[in-house]
Amino acid sequence: MGIKPIRHTGNMRLLCVWLCVMIVLPLAARRRVVTPRGQLDAIEKRYADSLRSLATSYRTWKYTGSDTLSNPLYFPLFAPPVFYTSAIDSLLRPGQAGRHDGAISGRALDLNSRVNMWLAYVYLNHPQQTTGVASDEEDEAVYDSVAIGETDEVRADMNLSDVVPAEVMADGVELDWASRGMKLRIWKPDFWTLKVTDFSLQFMQSYISSNWHKGGESSNTLQASLTAEANYNNKQRLTFDNKLEMKLGFQRSRGDDLHRFKTNSDQLRMTNKLGVRATARWYYTFLLQSWTQFYPSYKSNDPKVYSDFMSPFESVFSIGMEYKLSLNKFNLSATLAPLACDFKYVDRLALSTSFGLKEGRHSKFEYGSNVTVNYTWNVMKNVSWTGRFYWYTDYSRTLMEWENTVNFTINRFLTAKAYLYPRFDDSVAPNADGSYFQFLEQLSLGLSVSF
Repeated sequence: MGIKPIRHTGNMRLLCVWLCVMIVLPLAARRRVVTPRGQLDAIEKRYADSLRSLATSYRTWKYTGSDTLSNPLYFPLFAPPVFYTSAIDSLLRPGQAGRHDGAISGRALDLNSRVNMWLAYVYLNHPQQTTGVASDEEDEAVYDSVAIGETDEVRADMNLSDVVPAEVMADGVELDWASRGMKLRIWKPDFWTLKVTDFSLQFMQSYISSNWHKGGESSNTLQASLTAEANYNNKQRLTFDNKLEMKLGFQRSRGDDLHRFKTNSDQLRMTNKLGVRATARWYYTFLLQSWTQFYPSYKSNDPKVYSDFMSPFESVFSIGMEYKLSLNKFNLSATLAPLACDFKYVDRLALSTSFGLKEGRHSKFEYGSNVTVNYTWNVMKNVSWTGRFYWYTDYSRTLMEWENTVNFTINRFLTAKAYLYPRFDDSVAPNADGSYFQFLEQLSLGLSVSF
């Protein structure tokens, strides 16, 4: 299949350096994370300890009948999300606590005030989650249940089962609030995020160097682009990111008698990345990048097809480490892969040699190393810069690409874009000056939508 071996001892040394870097970096980046401890009230500390204990042993934990979580003062936080008027009254008119005949006092009163503060926070910030309004009887029942056998000190072994009448706890009998149709809400976590980060229809002016690997010419044109993402993150160790990028632009040239329309921008690329967290910012990563184009490309007044759908098709699978950095206005993802496999396929045999394949061969495999960097920088309020740097080598040839898109937001739907794309590929024939350097520039104005 055309596998190219590593020929020189210098290349073996470079590969060994890659492997050492991949092993040392995560160990060097590992640092101890110390959880800050605030000045907790005694009852708050017991409650936090109970939550931590449940979090670490939830698989085998069984209810024992004596834990802080069952304290009746916490009942409004775990019961159906209803509006308790007494919670607002206690904050706006704290002196009204005495209307409960002294049922709540001392440390219990302090704890109740804290619970009411959290309820008020939910009412103000998430009113849509409130399913109804508690009646006066239900409101009073929460406080009355505490009065049974309570002293000034809230006990950790107080249970709701101790204050509910025995006949209510009989088999087949539901609690009063449940029998009224007020049921507990349970949200199943959704770890998937689906979004379209860019959908645009642009008018543009473009410049293409004479040796651009897909052909084309400088012109004015119309281009449509779409970028969609489906990302998975279980908030623990596993991430799975998927990105689809599509771009297609057509131009009409008066000087071309053979083609009414030609493409000057044509891209179909899929990126799949599986990551396992090693440290706070480092991930063990398996990365698959695949790309081709939609439509045949020509040069002006030239019947020759320079590239087409699946001619070429290229897919690079790499194993390495990913570094993620997220700041206020800047996000970066850099994947360093000392082990990479590049599969290249050309459906049109006549184009095989144009893309580094042997004559008469449809495909080949190569092995080497890969670096991929993606970044986004919000330069200012209406200006953002996104980019992708790609480097691959099989130790006999090198490919480097640096895509840059600067977005100028005019209003909600109207944007201007500057696209700069330098490229180096020494596996193809050089231009007349012997240079392997290629360049694509596009400036456009048009409609852009994100959702």
